[in-house]
Amino acid sequence: MRNVQHHPKTDTLADYAAGRLDEARSVVVATHIERCQECRTAVRDLEAVAGLCLEAIEPVPMAANSMADFWAKAGDQELVLPGLLTARPANDVEMETCPPLAAFLPTSIDELPWKQVAPGLSQYVLEAEGYREGVLRLLKIAPGTKVSTHTHGEGELTLILRGAYRDEVGEFYPGDLADLDDGVTHAPVAIGDEDCICLIATNAPLVFKDLVGKVMQPFVKL
Repeated sequence: MRNVQHHPKTDTLADYAAGRLDEARSVVVATHIERCQECRTAVRDLEAVAGLCLEAIEPVPMAANSMADFWAKAGDQELVLPGLLTARPANDVEMETCPPLAAFLPTSIDELPWKQVAPGLSQYVLEAEGYREGVLRLLKIAPGTKVSTHTHGEGELTLILRGAYRDEVGEFYPGDLADLDDGVTHAPVAIGDEDCICLIATNAPLVFKDLVGKVMQPFVKL
């Protein structure tokens, strides 16, 4: 199994460890971490540092009703067996069945009602909280298909689940995560013989550079 070559930025991992990412981006990072030992270790280290910082803060007494308010907001929680939390996927395809992503899928990826948005390009929008509706989605790119050249209003996290693509940054395979900002302009093209399936979260609309992308944007709302 190929080792992961592309990872989230350190700032992104720090925001994830601190709980500062919205749900959409957290799902992408958490799914990557299921596949990537290096990033799992980094998150544990960041959490440990944060714990040391908390210990250095002068304690402040909690209000008498703090715990009651917490559980009122948290609601009823289902019991999750520890084994499910520590399980790691056995191969690339099983990434889609790991807990972070699987919780958002109504069925297997192959059985999803994919919506074609352009020749060789289909998507399935997942319900997750973010800066706007539809910020978390699966994108399926047929072999040889090129996504219109674009940059990003702010940031984009793209995790490869199956297949592969190549762009100006490099080649991305299952487990690789592209952590991109408005300084990157690229046009990914699916390589190999199978569909490239990506899990994508954005925190601003994409900015397409060509006419095809600009015409498509109002309909696909990427």
